[in-house]
Amino acid sequence: MSRFAPTTCGPALMGSMLPEDAEIVANVRQLSGIRGPEGPNDQHLAAGVRGFVEAFDYWYIRVIREAVPKYRDLIIKRINPFIRRIEFEGQSVGACADRLVEDYNSRNFVTAGGWALEELAVRAGADSQKSSAEGIDLQRTDPDTGEYHLYVLKSGLVTRNSDIVNALKRNARQAEKLLRQGRATFKVYANYAILAGKTQSTFEDGVRRPSSAEFWGEILGLPDDQAIDLALAMAAEAGRLVRRDAAEHIDAMKLLIRIYLDYPERSGEVDWEFIVTRNMRPPTIWRAEDRRRHKRALELLDSTGYQIQTKRDRQAAAIAEAVAEASQTTMKDSAAPTSSVSRTDADEESVVQ
Repeated sequence: MSRFAPTTCGPALMGSMLPEDAEIVANVRQLSGIRGPEGPNDQHLAAGVRGFVEAFDYWYIRVIREAVPKYRDLIIKRINPFIRRIEFEGQSVGACADRLVEDYNSRNFVTAGGWALEELAVRAGADSQKSSAEGIDLQRTDPDTGEYHLYVLKSGLVTRNSDIVNALKRNARQAEKLLRQGRATFKVYANYAILAGKTQSTFEDGVRRPSSAEFWGEILGLPDDQAIDLALAMAAEAGRLVRRDAAEHIDAMKLLIRIYLDYPERSGEVDWEFIVTRNMRPPTIWRAEDRRRHKRALELLDSTGYQIQTKRDRQAAAIAEAVAEASQTTMKDSAAPTSSVSRTDADEESVVQ
């Protein structure tokens, strides 16, 4: 289910390894005990780790940073006064704000990890690649039979399996048409893969559902036990490299929510009466008070020196980062300087749009 930026992975993997990739590969092989030649080569191992890191940074750091100005919609609006009031009984407004933000942060951390794990699977396999077909996350060609396997990926067990399977069947039929395009007949299989949590392989409703271990074995070209060890080692190495420090953005949200929820006459207490009104009555009743609280919270946040990034700020930062990355690539790969420049132009265009 990956929505991350397109990658050059699997059979289309191009270019040489960066110098620091050698350390990544060495760490993965030492931790997993998989020395080769079985399984992914060094280039795919490095690509898998890099994919995890890039996806995690994108789906965690970016999301938390952009959540700060949206705290009313993302957190305040979702406070259930029936349940949360019982949970937070007797706690200060500061403690309640901390808990609300920590819950939000934890959910996003786990979600980002799921996206990252899927990106690792897409990039690490020698015979797999991101699918261009709608609703298909990964496609793999069996090197022995030439058969195509289309996968919908989920990082963990989910409850609404019927909706996912129905969409997989529909999208797999369309993907099969694109794959054939007048060529000789070959078999195409639809797979619903759970990356962690499924202990047995099954075949239900016309869809193959490999166990988590069997899936990693297929992607990495190893026996199941070794594939699990290698996938875990890649994730562990990626964990060493990801930027997990979103503390400044988390602290900013805690401050905003603490000020917003504070009881006007009894500072330090949660104003549950206002929360009930705000989350259960028409906006015409509470909009003015909502704006007053929001304005005060922003003023206090501004006094700390924290600056909320606007959309224009984020675009400028993304362009600067792309230019810096291209410059570093040019210095490291002097044999192909023009490719770095063209990639920078593409990055800038995509950001502006």
